[in-house]
Amino acid sequence: MTLDLTGSPYSLEHTGQGVFDDVAGLLQRVEFLRSEGALTEETLRDYFGEKRFLQIAESNALEGSTLGVGETQLAVLKGMTITGHDPAYSRDAVALARALDRIAEFARMPEPTDLEQLREVHELILGDRPGAGMFRSEPVRIAGSSHSPPATWSQVMVGMEAWETWSRTNRHVPAVLRGVVLHTWLTHVHPYIDGNGRAARAVLNLELIRAGLPSVIIRRTDRARYLDALAESDSGGDLGPITELVVERAKDALRDLERAAKRQQGYSEAAARLETRQRNQLAIWNDAMKLLFSLLEAAAERTFGSVGTVSTRWYDDQLQFDDFVALSRGDAAGNSWLFRIGIEVPAVGAAKYLAWTGFRSDQMLSQATLSPGPSIFWSVPDVSRRRSWVRRDELSPGGAELTLELPDVDRWIVRTREGAVTRLTASAVVRRIVEDIERALS
Repeated sequence: MTLDLTGSPYSLEHTGQGVFDDVAGLLQRVEFLRSEGALTEETLRDYFGEKRFLQIAESNALEGSTLGVGETQLAVLKGMTITGHDPAYSRDAVALARALDRIAEFARMPEPTDLEQLREVHELILGDRPGAGMFRSEPVRIAGSSHSPPATWSQVMVGMEAWETWSRTNRHVPAVLRGVVLHTWLTHVHPYIDGNGRAARAVLNLELIRAGLPSVIIRRTDRARYLDALAESDSGGDLGPITELVVERAKDALRDLERAAKRQQGYSEAAARLETRQRNQLAIWNDAMKLLFSLLEAAAERTFGSVGTVSTRWYDDQLQFDDFVALSRGDAAGNSWLFRIGIEVPAVGAAKYLAWTGFRSDQMLSQATLSPGPSIFWSVPDVSRRRSWVRRDELSPGGAELTLELPDVDRWIVRTREGAVTRLTASAVVRRIVEDIERALS
């Protein structure tokens, strides 16, 4: 994977393939959660309710705030000024909470991140302090950094207009990398007298939330690593270190989101992935059954249609997921009808068969070295009239039991009426079925 970051001060040439793989993996995990229906309103409320105050406390702590998570929650929800701490930290907590609320609103809008959105976010972060939402017109120095940001208002504007242009013209860049570029570039230009870091991290999370990813939390314990990574990007334009940090925190956030889903719905990523594999195998099985039926219907019509009557019935309800799982456990509760075929030749006779799905026999499991799963069995009309159909292996056309070793559909596994197991193509299975029906009529 390569990305062209032309128009930005950055490159990814020193970033390992592992970072790209991690970014792709994050998107796949979120899409998987969404496809499994795990991202319900309850799950999201649980997750963001838990993380909201942690995110505020940690982002402000990177700028020197001493408020903990509980104290931040009191400041935001109760409007309290926390004793023992600088009163400004309580105001900062309330202000950042408002900014994050606005970020959530922006995330629902189709427009890419731009200077107007940034201005609103910064105004909320600084509140009634001087310079809120206004680019600086004087030089600044970044404590602990050798980087010298643009010194004049016009130089700041040049940098931020390029920032906006890149944002508007690079919507295709994956959200994690978009967020890293916009965040890091903003800290590089450092357009405000105060609040640059908090605004940059808000923009990073805006990109993630807009793409359906959970917001990340750069922790106070990450401060040294975070500053070092920004210094690397300032000096050589290498996004590798900051991207790696963001990806790690995105993994943390996604894991916590999955835990929230598990709490709310019993969601388990491992179980959900296994269920997806089961559903994929079921889809393959059902398609293979439909193909077998179509081949058999055509072959029967060719063989018997000119001299008799061929009647078939495909049962609309194909094997359902719960039944598939039950048969894979050896539970007959999953048995279901598959299709019916009847042949009637005047002055010769008639034959009727019901193909149904049941769990694999012990003979099939032992001789074909298969794991438990579904097989096709045959029933014929019950001459005793105790029931409509009765299983009679010795009368079953084509074999007493037919199955597939999923996901392989090229070879059918057939247990013959004599008990032997053989592997055949679908056309060979159909030929055997028709030949056995012909013998039954003679």
